[in-house]
Amino acid sequence: MEAVGILLLVAAVVFSAEGAACPVSIPYCYRKSTLKEEDFTCELEDRESTHGVKYILFIESRSFANAPPERVKFESRELIVHVPLEYVLTGTQSDIWVERQKDNINCSSNKTTVILKHLVKYSSPDIQKKVRSAGNLMLSWPKTEDNKGAIHEIRWKKINASWQNDTFETEDNKTDPWDSYRLPLQIHSVYQVQIRRKTKQYHIWSEWSNTVDVPVEIKAPVVHWRQEKKKGRRKVTLKWDVPPPEASSSGVTYNLTLNFPCKTKNKTTKETSYSLTAADSELRVSIIAINDVSTSPFQEIIIPPVQHLKHCHTSLSKMPKKHCLEWYKLVDGETRTSHVNTSTRATVKSIKNGMEKFVRYYYFIHTGQNRHRTTISMCPIYSEEGAPVADPHVTVVNVTENSAVLTWVPIPVQDQHGFLLHYAIWISRGSSHMAYFEVAENQTRFLLSNLSKDSSYTVYIAGRTKAGAGPNATEYFSTRSGPFFIHNSGFSKIILTVFVSGVLLLFSICFSFALKRLRRKLLPVIPRPVIPDTDPHLDHQDLKEVTEEVHNVTLLYRDDVDKPSRCLNLEQSTMLHDCRHTSDEEEEDEEDEEMVAHFINSFPNPNYKGQMLRLSEPLEVAEKSQTESNCDISTPSYRPGSVL
Repeated sequence: MEAVGILLLVAAVVFSAEGAACPVSIPYCYRKSTLKEEDFTCELEDRESTHGVKYILFIESRSFANAPPERVKFESRELIVHVPLEYVLTGTQSDIWVERQKDNINCSSNKTTVILKHLVKYSSPDIQKKVRSAGNLMLSWPKTEDNKGAIHEIRWKKINASWQNDTFETEDNKTDPWDSYRLPLQIHSVYQVQIRRKTKQYHIWSEWSNTVDVPVEIKAPVVHWRQEKKKGRRKVTLKWDVPPPEASSSGVTYNLTLNFPCKTKNKTTKETSYSLTAADSELRVSIIAINDVSTSPFQEIIIPPVQHLKHCHTSLSKMPKKHCLEWYKLVDGETRTSHVNTSTRATVKSIKNGMEKFVRYYYFIHTGQNRHRTTISMCPIYSEEGAPVADPHVTVVNVTENSAVLTWVPIPVQDQHGFLLHYAIWISRGSSHMAYFEVAENQTRFLLSNLSKDSSYTVYIAGRTKAGAGPNATEYFSTRSGPFFIHNSGFSKIILTVFVSGVLLLFSICFSFALKRLRRKLLPVIPRPVIPDTDPHLDHQDLKEVTEEVHNVTLLYRDDVDKPSRCLNLEQSTMLHDCRHTSDEEEEDEEDEEMVAHFINSFPNPNYKGQMLRLSEPLEVAEKSQTESNCDISTPSYRPGSVL
């Protein structure tokens, strides 16, 4: 008995160890909406291989507090177990666990206690619409299965940056099956976005949606094109620039609209080039670039038609069975109108019924499709022709003794009112017989030769269609009478202008020269001394510094040599000064100082002082009397180099 007890104890320990190490997780049960008829789904996780494993899900509930538990079980070989609603009690607490069976080895997960009706887990939002415009991103995804509003959490980030989060709530709306949210973003940055949701009553979040890449708005492509002729057909190749990585990170699709005559085609491509075969008429191609969040404005390329013909050189006797007839009005006789007519049944004869009279139209006849598209005929056309309503503007040039050249401006196409056959020219001399010439419609010059010199002529010119001639343009001219006479010539005007200019120039030169001579005689030039601006060169002379010496000198008369002066101070007897000083002395002294050098050069004799100080005898008496009366007025001062 003791041995049996030990074996049972060991077995219990082993089984408990196996249960604790069971690789299957606690069941995670929920339903996907709040609808009452919604079944439940239980998810399992197994850390080991699921090959050959059977799972048994147990749900044990009590209808009442004292009632025995009701257990139901569901077998599955998958990690997802479907639980029908009718087999479980949703309003009471239930214990849920799972048993794992493999190769006669059983283990059970831990139990969890829940109220099943509270277990509502929405599916993750499926973001299907993304529109980015003007700095805003509009996201849209389908509502939940119960079509009710929910609480959402959105997170977004730039590439290689951290997440930013926000929550918002959507309302119940049975008419709109979509939930949406507007997220402000920076215009030139690429983002990533995720969204999850939950019911407003319960708190189980759905899984995050798939990460959505949000490129920047895409711009209209820059398109280049070229054309070449191959086997009589126009081959056009379109190429456009690759958008920047910020706009093309998630891929770009291009929609092309090809407006062929009688047919419009739409093409979609992810390439950056496209080749096509075009007819000879105008072709218009529109290209739109589309990425995940935006659509670019359309870019229209106009492939111009081949040059319009002036005349129809060939005409079809019979229209092809499968053809496209394209025709339009020429506004000024050259330019296509915006309105173009096309038909697969009309003929050239039938389209004339709707055309205006005397107005030029243009038509093309196309055949084939795709790479075999070609133009077999193109011509200008009138429903009815008339005579021209305008004259060519004629001019006569290069007139000589016996010839002249006529030049004229062609008649505008809209004034021709038909196909111009030629220009008719009439020339007459006075009342003599008139000569007649016809010039091709594409010419604008005509040489008149064998004319008589010094004669007057009249020229008439008009355009002519099959309906008749239009109004005449008239011009008069005269031939030269000699080698030095040119009449009515542009060259003569040039010669005359040059001659007059030369005469005026020569006259102005002569007049200027004469005016200068007259001015010299009437207003002679006063000579001016030449004063050198530079100082004399004294670099090699031994110069001493010039110092000013002041000596006091007294002027005496001979009779009064031994008499003391009444006005002079004996201590200053050698000094000449004024008894009364005036304000002008200082100014005179300054002027005297400036003239010192000049007076030194004027009196080279060293005894000039005595000569200057000695007065002449006739003046002594007068000076003596004046000295006595005026000695109190002024007494001169003497400085070396000064003159008294």
